[in-house]
Amino acid sequence: MKSNIDSIKKPLYFRILPATVVGNALEFFDFTIYAIFAATIGKIFFPLESSTASLMASWGTFAVGFIMRPLGAIIFGYLGDKYGRKFSLSGTVLLTGFPTLCIGLLPGYEEIGILAPMILILCRLLQGLCTGGEYNGAAIFALEHFGKLKPGTIGGIITSSCVIGALLATFSGFLISNYGEEWMWRLPFIFGAFISFIGFIIRYFINETPEFSALKQTHKSFSLRFSTLYNSYLSSSLLSFLVGSLNGALSYTLFGFLNLYMAKYLGLEAALAMKYNLVGLSFFMFFCPLAGYGLDRWGGEKAMQIASCAVLGGAIPVFFLLQTLNPVFILLGQALLGILTAGIAGAGHGFMQKLFPTHVRYRGISVNFCLGMALCGGTAPMLLTYLIEVHHFNLYVPALYLMCVSFVFLMVLMTFSRKLYGEQLTRGSGASYESL
Repeated sequence: MKSNIDSIKKPLYFRILPATVVGNALEFFDFTIYAIFAATIGKIFFPLESSTASLMASWGTFAVGFIMRPLGAIIFGYLGDKYGRKFSLSGTVLLTGFPTLCIGLLPGYEEIGILAPMILILCRLLQGLCTGGEYNGAAIFALEHFGKLKPGTIGGIITSSCVIGALLATFSGFLISNYGEEWMWRLPFIFGAFISFIGFIIRYFINETPEFSALKQTHKSFSLRFSTLYNSYLSSSLLSFLVGSLNGALSYTLFGFLNLYMAKYLGLEAALAMKYNLVGLSFFMFFCPLAGYGLDRWGGEKAMQIASCAVLGGAIPVFFLLQTLNPVFILLGQALLGILTAGIAGAGHGFMQKLFPTHVRYRGISVNFCLGMALCGGTAPMLLTYLIEVHHFNLYVPALYLMCVSFVFLMVLMTFSRKLYGEQLTRGSGASYESL
């Protein structure tokens, strides 16, 4: 057993881990830097009379990328299940860099008129298409290399690596906001394109996963019809969708909306809000592996139940602490939201990995997770801004939103998970493969 673990550790540290981390880091870098400069992008590409309208248009462009994620998950999930994880992931990380570079170089509305917002939206659509197959695909790739060796902990480490991109984006935003010129918001996008190229080179030299390689040798041909996925794996699909919904609602509140919330509605300086947000991101990064360890120790059902209950009980205290404007309490609120987000995101990969067998895993997880992300994650900043600005709802709207999504997930989890883990896990053991 020791020799097997040692043989896994070497590719983990020198090949598998960098190949997994770079794509996730790029994805979170892209959306975090866009969220940080959402107000600036709104002024440059959507110069409307009302600043709120410009901001809403900018958030709408942010959300539109999520519309394409499910389609990207279908396309790259199909490629990953048919031609291999490596083939699909090499394409996602490389293609993500082109629209990122384009955003960094794109002239504003004053220079090229209506073409500017149209091209910006097109870039966001292409980004969403590519990242739809990236986040879950990278985790599937790593966990299939590791097999049964603590999938929760490893999945938590992979998730925490996303903070590398978010922290880098937040730090870049802090430097530019304080010491840079207005045009320098473009530089992080250009840098993101460079990261994608490095990621492609890293992934080009890695091996296919043992599980997929064994599948191709044993089952050289099997139908890949997508239409019967929900007939065969309805419970798995529903749970994956809700994991994506809750993960998206929490992550895009912590990574995207919270900076705007503290600056626009609590009156803090933008640079100071970013400093506070670094605390939330740091706690998220540290607690993701711990949440994954909890899954390995208690099982997926119990770990996710504990995490969702924590969101129900902790969402309102988070925003109460932020609204005190006391620096110590703001730090506590940021830390608490980071922990709550980590509870779901850190255990999510290990939980979903067991819901589908190898031959449909890429599509089953990615498509449903991205649908949830699109519905409750990508729209969260725009929806919360709309509710607070237009309908003058109170500042606890984000907390109530997180609680609603968490409650739905918890109810479905308690209803279906025992049956699912008894049936789907047996079907996913590799003994038989239904025709898709």
